[in-house]
Order: sequence, then structure tokens, then C-alpha cells
Amino acid sequence: MENLDLVRRLRRLRRAVDMLQADLRREQLNVELVADIEKHMDHGIATDSRCASLATRVDVLRESTLTPRRELYVDTARACEQLKNAIDGVLNTIT
Repeated sequence: MENLDLVRRLRRLRRAVDMLQADLRREQLNVELVADIEKHMDHGIATDSRCASLATRVDVLRESTLTPRRELYVDTARACEQLKNAIDGVLNTIT
């Protein structure tokens, strides 16, 4: 995948993670955003070798949403933060 295309995809992924984290801080779980995050990964990002570490972070995020209980939203928001940091790390190596 070309660098510019990957950067755009990663920025869209990060935006979706930002929105999910904001919802979680308001004690709301937006399952559409979780699906959107998975879609971003499935449609190109996960296939790029530079993004191998992101798949694990997305799995952690997904697993934390399987049991949607409010007391777990803090853990899910933390998983969002870790995923955003990983995305930023990949972006820093590309740009």
C-alpha cells in the first residue's frame, strides 16, 4: 500500500477511535463505531506489514466491548487510548 493511502486510512481509523472513546467517557457504547473500526482494519490496514501491531490493539478493544457493562467502559476507553498511541506510532514512521 502506498504511504499516502495508508496515512489517510490510519487517520480515518484514529478519528473513529477518538469518537468511540468520547462516547465511552459519556458512558455510551456505540457499536456502529466498533464495527467501523473493524471495517477499517479489514479493508486494507491489517494487510500492511507496518500495521501488524494494530491488529492486537483492535482485538483488545473488540474483546472489551463483548460484555457491554458500564463498569468496563473505563477499560474500553483505555484500550482506545492504547490503539490511538499505536496508530500515532505507525503514522510517525511513515511521515
